[in-house]
Amino acid sequence: MKPILETERLVFTPFTAEDLDLLASLHSDPEVQRYIGGMWDRETIQKRLDQYVSDQATRGVSKWKAHLRDGTFVGRAGISWWEPESAYELGYSFARAAWGLGLASEAAQGIVDWFFATTPHRTLIGFADVGNLASRRVLEKVGMTWLGDKDMGFGGLSSLYRMDRPT
Repeated sequence: MKPILETERLVFTPFTAEDLDLLASLHSDPEVQRYIGGMWDRETIQKRLDQYVSDQATRGVSKWKAHLRDGTFVGRAGISWWEPESAYELGYSFARAAWGLGLASEAAQGIVDWFFATTPHRTLIGFADVGNLASRRVLEKVGMTWLGDKDMGFGGLSSLYRMDRPT
């Protein structure tokens, strides 16, 4: 499958209906799930996968598979429509083995650049659990501005960020 985006170390491709086990492998780690609403059962993972596939087909954006250039699956990252804020949202989740390598920052910057270069949309949001300082730093590094903390529906407060199309 043709990549949607490539960065220095990462290749992003759309999820397919056959990727349930791959996505489940990422979201079966309690530490990966710590800040994103707790453990997901297989039915929830299937619904997420179905949404990613549908979003890519209908909106041209989605959360995508993130692989290292050698083909190693390291996580997911991309853009989704976030209805409660009526905005597109940058999101990412990486396997624990990929933490601390700067991959989330690289992915986020590549996706932000891609989003503003290839879509007409003017605004992008991101959010992270208030306690997830690493994820909050990623959002700040890509140029997002903190708007405050609010309940985004995950059972606690999230820090909400926003950025507008660079001029």
